[in-house]
Amino acid sequence: MLENSGLTFAVNNSTIILRDEKKELLLVTPPKYQNILVSRYSVEFTDMQPERRAGVKNVFLHEVFKKDKSFFFVKAGETEYQIDLKYTERPITAMKF
Repeated sequence: MLENSGLTFAVNNSTIILRDEKKELLLVTPPKYQNILVSRYSVEFTDMQPERRAGVKNVFLHEVFKKDKSFFFVKAGETEYQIDLKYTERPITAMKF
């Protein structure tokens, strides 16, 4: 498992895990998609740009996955979400186990 130094998030294969539930992640996507805001309670599209904000960690997907990736998972709180940016009808889906 790869971890960043601040323990805000971790990456395990194709899953981004929110480690610090008091913070939020702004997943910066390729330009043709909206960015994604991850909090303890939700994962949703946002118009926020990757600017410095208190309590928000900017995560550039091409740096985390080392390539453009449009299909991945996000674990926030007790819920894991499947994200498929190419699936326009419902790109963010909560997974039930």
